[in-house]
Amino acid sequence: MTCEHTRSPLRILLVAGLLGAMGDALLHTTPWGLNVGLWAAAVGTASRMTSPASQKGTGPWLMAAWAFAAFMAWRASAFLNFWNFLAAVTCLTLVALQTHQVRLPAATIFRYLSGALDTAWSAAVGSLLLVFGDVKWDSAARNPLTRSRPVLVGVALATPLVLVFGTLLTAADPVFANTVASVFDWNFASITSHVFVGCGIAWLVAGYLRYLVFTHQSFAASLPEPKSPALGMVEIGIALGTTTLIFTIFVTIQIQYLFGGEQLVQDSLGLSYAEYARRGFFETVTAAALIVPVLLVADWMLDTSSHKNRQSFAALATVLLLLIAVVLLSALKRMQLYVEVYGLTEDRLYATAFLVWIAFVLAWLAITVLRGRYHRFAYGTVVSGLLVVAALNILNPAAVIARTNLGRAQSGHSLDVPHLAMLGADAAPTILSRFPILTEADRCTVAAVMAEQRWASQRADWRTWNLARHRARRMLRDSEGVNHGCGDLQTADRVTNGG
Repeated sequence: MTCEHTRSPLRILLVAGLLGAMGDALLHTTPWGLNVGLWAAAVGTASRMTSPASQKGTGPWLMAAWAFAAFMAWRASAFLNFWNFLAAVTCLTLVALQTHQVRLPAATIFRYLSGALDTAWSAAVGSLLLVFGDVKWDSAARNPLTRSRPVLVGVALATPLVLVFGTLLTAADPVFANTVASVFDWNFASITSHVFVGCGIAWLVAGYLRYLVFTHQSFAASLPEPKSPALGMVEIGIALGTTTLIFTIFVTIQIQYLFGGEQLVQDSLGLSYAEYARRGFFETVTAAALIVPVLLVADWMLDTSSHKNRQSFAALATVLLLLIAVVLLSALKRMQLYVEVYGLTEDRLYATAFLVWIAFVLAWLAITVLRGRYHRFAYGTVVSGLLVVAALNILNPAAVIARTNLGRAQSGHSLDVPHLAMLGADAAPTILSRFPILTEADRCTVAAVMAEQRWASQRADWRTWNLARHRARRMLRDSEGVNHGCGDLQTADRVTNGG
């Protein structure tokens, strides 16, 4: 009992402390880049070393988590990296679920959601359980770490007191502040920041690693599935039938107006074709997305013991899904018209990617749920979402936006030059390679705006190294097209050469 039951929690605390210190050293510097991938690799290695027996089959998900973290050293888009971060966290959650014997391909949506909440809760409170419950301090008295426990506890209690009162008193009296500064020359604000970051990371890591090691304490794996109310087809049919009627009316109007030509829209509504398309894309995508939980809840509430109920539900849901397919086609048509007139932006591109994912989810729902394979739906939905995020990294949305808008400009359409220049480092190579098609004034504007952005002026730090920012800085510095015909850009040159 003394050995393994004590050593394992102590090992978790030690590893978490090291990862906390490493996380503070790596992640405290922004913007994130190479540092995230390095830290994610350390977390994956630590999870395997801490509890190798319970990590069977989790290798691919750990690699996927590392890959999404490594994408942050490849792409510079803040929005895309936000989704990379969520994707990495999702993969680590899947590692935890699989460790707790949750069969991912056959797990229900409830099992995924309860498992995610259980993992988050364990990461939040697991450190307390380690220190005050799991470690048998009396039984481990011969351990060097436990013999120093009084000192460690005393230091832990004294640290926040010193930081708080030291900061207040140095601010209250300049003589005391000068004395402290001459003796210690410490930056209390900086120290406090590092302590909070390092301890916060260590806290979450300790809770997560504990959840991986103590698999018998999983709440999600033992929680029973919620019982269905087993409603009849009459109740479900009225709700779905009404929804189907609404979408039928909407689709009828869409076919008449959106696919009926610009003249019909102008005569009936007094709007241009593009204005009509602009006013409904996001709403139609939202409506299509909401159908997924509606059908899932309806399938769960239905009394499936009756084969007739199952057949009737499948038939009605199929009609609704076909109508949603038309709605999605309508949304794509709206986006096409929208981009032709107003150009492409990040919001429009990512919304289109979300639309494509929703289309897959609806098709997957028809293949699984409507054919009685409800347990296969959640896994395919999660994996497809991760694949969409990976595909966006490969696609490079910022470069696609720049290429599309520059192509429109060549065709005679207007170009939002400040927006083009603000697309960031991911788009810079595409923009600079097509500089000759811009007017002299536009080239000057783009060069000036790019030079003022953080990625162009930031000094080198290996922790924040990012391939997109590195390439963009090099091209911005070396490209003759930036300076050609732009007048005095010496300031921009000095800024970029300094980065």
